[in-house]
Amino acid sequence: MALILPILLLLVFGITEFGRAWMVVNILTTAAREGARLAVVTTPTPDVAAVQARATAVCNAAAITPTSVTCSGPISTDPERKVTVTVNTNFRVVSGRVLNVFQGTIPLSAQCSMRSEGG
Repeated sequence: MALILPILLLLVFGITEFGRAWMVVNILTTAAREGARLAVVTTPTPDVAAVQARATAVCNAAAITPTSVTCSGPISTDPERKVTVTVNTNFRVVSGRVLNVFQGTIPLSAQCSMRSEGG
């Protein structure tokens, strides 16, 4: 009987943390997509500083601090002229402080690729 409460707490906090991590990944995906949209309309090469600022602004609106925002492409030999934006952050486990397990951070990342519209 005494084993039920710790297992129940572990399950509840695990579900909560998984939901929070899923939300962070969705926000990172949105930030990468917004950055890629801005990158593909910039001709002929993306304005990397503007792309990083846009992706960071999307993350900051959700109180997420990205650890890095990278923009690569387009490569001149690539017929599709793809631009790829990657956003990384460290997800901090909050409920680990309550249960004293699973403490620390988990690196999360999202990436988006789009075809460049520039000539």
